[in-house]
Amino acid sequence: MLVDECLACSVLAGKVQAPGGVIYEDNYWVVEHSLNPVLLPGYLIIKLKRHCENLAQLTPEEASALGGIIQNTCSALSQVVKPAKIHVCSWGEQVKHIHFHIIPRSSTMPIGNLKLLIYLRIKNLLNQLGLGKWVSDAEAAEISQKLKQILLQI
Repeated sequence: MLVDECLACSVLAGKVQAPGGVIYEDNYWVVEHSLNPVLLPGYLIIKLKRHCENLAQLTPEEASALGGIIQNTCSALSQVVKPAKIHVCSWGEQVKHIHFHIIPRSSTMPIGNLKLLIYLRIKNLLNQLGLGKWVSDAEAAEISQKLKQILLQI
């Protein structure tokens, strides 16, 4: 079941398109690039294919599939983007639909969870003010296609 007011559900329903489209999907999960405007190349979102707001409500099958999806996605991202570190996190505050942020940290970005979050907020603000540069949809789509090719082989 999808919910009309939910951004993740809107993406799943095809009302909103991530650059490059679906990178990977199975019966339970979908992997896509983050939506426009894109903050970082390779910033991915893994989301559940049904609307669910609490990890405790995952079915055993959904929970079982999640670990492999995260591992394979991070492996492919390591090959394509070659980040210094990959952060995997879930906040679920603005978009309550269960989803995970896959954030590649380059060597030029700060180390540490809080420092990284502050950096991303400042980068977003600077981009909004026209003092920074968003990742183009074309660049995000190119990364998505490379990831898709790798994930098809795993």
